[in-house]
Amino acid sequence: MPVSTFSRRKSSRRQMSSDIEEDRPSQSRADEQVEEADEGPSRRRTNGVKKEKKPNISRRQERAPEVNGNRDEDDEDDDDDDEDGRIDIANFRDQPLAKTDVVKLQGIARDWNQMEITTRQNWRVVGDVAVAIADAAEGEDAEQGLAELDIIMKDLIDIGVEMQAHEKALDDIAQKVGQGEDVDDAIERYGDGVQTRMEEYTKKTTRQKYAKSEEYTSFKHNIYEIQHPEKALPPITDFIPKEDGDASDDEDDLEMGGVSQVYTCPITLVALEKPVTSSVCGHSFSSNAILQSFQGSPTVKCPTSGCTKRFSRSDLKPNKELEKKVKAWQRRAQRAAENSDAEEIID
Repeated sequence: MPVSTFSRRKSSRRQMSSDIEEDRPSQSRADEQVEEADEGPSRRRTNGVKKEKKPNISRRQERAPEVNGNRDEDDEDDDDDDEDGRIDIANFRDQPLAKTDVVKLQGIARDWNQMEITTRQNWRVVGDVAVAIADAAEGEDAEQGLAELDIIMKDLIDIGVEMQAHEKALDDIAQKVGQGEDVDDAIERYGDGVQTRMEEYTKKTTRQKYAKSEEYTSFKHNIYEIQHPEKALPPITDFIPKEDGDASDDEDDLEMGGVSQVYTCPITLVALEKPVTSSVCGHSFSSNAILQSFQGSPTVKCPTSGCTKRFSRSDLKPNKELEKKVKAWQRRAQRAAENSDAEEIID
C-alpha cells in the first residue's frame, strides 16, 4: 500500500511538472505579449512619424518632356499674341480729341483769362507808387524811380499779353474740335499757337505795344498831372518815342490830347469832395452837391458848362482815383503857397 501511494504521488508529481512545463510556454507568450504591449506605443509613435515620400525620379523624367513641350507651345502662343498685339511706340499716334473735350479746353482757357484779370487789377499799385514818387520826390531820384516803374509797367503788360496768347490758342483748338475737325496734335497746336502770337507781338514797336493800353495811358497821364498841374494832357504818343514802322504823327489815330483834369466841382466851385463821375458824359462832381441837384427828379442836366447830357443817380459812380488826385493836387497847392510865403519873407 505504501508503495502504491508513493507511486501515485510520484505520478502526480510528474503530471504536475508536466503541467507546469506545458504552462510555461503560455506564460512566456503572455510575457511576450506584455512586452509587446509596452513597446506598442513607441512603435506606434515611430510609425506615426510622417515619412518623406521620395520623389519618383523616373516618373518625373518621363513627364518632363511632356511638360516642357506644353510650355514651349504656350510660349509660342504668347509670342504670337505679342507679335499680333504689340504697340509700335515709334508709329503710335495721339488719339483725336473728342467733342466732350471742348468743355475742358474752354475751362482751361477761362483760367488763363481769370489770371490775366487778377494780375491786371494789381497794376494800379504801380501807378499809385509812381504818383507818390512824382508828388514827393524831385530831381534825379524822382526820374530814376519813375523810369524803373515805367519798365515794370511795360513788363506787366507783356505778361498780360502772353496770358491772352495762351487763352486764344486754347480757344482756337476748342473751336476746331467743336466743328468736327480731327485734332490729334493738340499739344503741338497749343505750343505753336502761343509762340506765333508772341512772335507777332514781339515784332511790334513800343507805340504799337503800349499806346493803346488803357493802363499804360493812365499811368503816364497820372504822372504828368502831378508834375504839370493845370496843364492839358498831351497825347500818349508824346511819351513814347517814334520808331521805324510807326505811323506819322499826323496819321496816328492816337493823337488825342488837350484834355485837362479839373479838380474843382462845377457846382460848388471848390475842390471835389468824394467825387462821383457820370458814366454818360464823363464829368465829375462832389457827391453831396450833385445828389442835391435832383430834388426828386429822376434825371438832371449836367451842370458842367457846355454839356447838354442828362443822367440819373444810377449813372453816377464813385471815382477813387480822382479822389487821390484831388488830395495830391491840394498838397501841391499848399506847398506852393508855403514856398511863395517863404520867398516873400526873404524878399
